[in-house]
Amino acid sequence: HRTRNLLRIVRSVADRTIAGSADLETFRESFLDRLDALARIQGLLSRLGDHDRVTFDDLLSAELSAMDDGSGRVVLDGPKGIRLRSSTVQILAMALHELATNAMKYGALRHQGAQLSIRWWMGETDVRDRRLLNIEWRESGVPMATQDLGTLGRGQGRELIERALPYQLDAETLYELHSDGIRCAIALPVSASNLTREEDHA
Repeated sequence: HRTRNLLRIVRSVADRTIAGSADLETFRESFLDRLDALARIQGLLSRLGDHDRVTFDDLLSAELSAMDDGSGRVVLDGPKGIRLRSSTVQILAMALHELATNAMKYGALRHQGAQLSIRWWMGETDVRDRRLLNIEWRESGVPMATQDLGTLGRGQGRELIERALPYQLDAETLYELHSDGIRCAIALPVSASNLTREEDHA
């Protein structure tokens, strides 16, 4: 099942990368970058036992470790050990990868004086009585007036966040362009069995 799901993701990544590429070299660079992101996630999944889960902080660390850390410009704030269902890991990881890539190319990890803040926490239950993992990605200090807002406002990353996450993971998402950077919010259903030990003792 995991292999079939991975192949569907690879095909989707290829199709969307082709659609957004002006030439073969652009396609090659973007496609290989996204394959590397998928390989990192497969590395995390391959180390799990039958009853283990990838945690959100491990998933985030794997992606950020592949990027320039921004020389202290990245602020992380959230509990460790929030376990993710295996079926959600790959698509969520690709969304985080697209956000990080855009931050490197256009946003907080490119511009001096800018900052990237990533917060996450367990929220209330939704209408189906499922606990929600809330994720907020906020970039500030980015000179948006000098950016190509058409480029920032489109692309595979935003499509993943606004379409794929709600459709495939039943998530609630928000993607906004502010005067000093982007803000992305994701509320992702997490089953009760995947809550952190910290949550259990809270």
